[in-house]
Amino acid sequence: MERIKQLQQPGAVNGGREGFAMVTALLVVLVLSVLAVGATWLATSEKKTTTAEAQHMRSIFAADAGGEAGINFVRVADEPPVITDWGTRAVHSQGETALDGSQAYGFDVAQVGKRPPAGWGQDYADFYYRVNSLGEAGAQGQSGVAVVATRVFRTQY
Repeated sequence: MERIKQLQQPGAVNGGREGFAMVTALLVVLVLSVLAVGATWLATSEKKTTTAEAQHMRSIFAADAGGEAGINFVRVADEPPVITDWGTRAVHSQGETALDGSQAYGFDVAQVGKRPPAGWGQDYADFYYRVNSLGEAGAQGQSGVAVVATRVFRTQY
């Protein structure tokens, strides 16, 4: 009977730990909340990084397309392109060409020099061209490509 009276007294059943379960539950909720905020921040950061990397790659591909267009300009010419600006030795300048979506490129071709090619004779010359291309994707994605192309042309007929 004595034991029953002790159990009926307030605070005697759990030895003064009446709020322990609630405090523990609050701490667990706090830890889980911090983990959730961290996971959300990480996912948002990764999404921004992935978007920026994709825009950068699109600008590189656009610049590469411009470089290929400049090389193709030299490749398909029947005779050496005429220098249009003697200050920069430019032979061709193409403004912005739109590609898919927000991608675009532009390129400039300049003659760097010429010399006789080995084994071709005096009627031929090896022309060197510098192709500079700028590719754009979106508002902030820009990349450049610089290529040197060479082509043998017949100079004396």
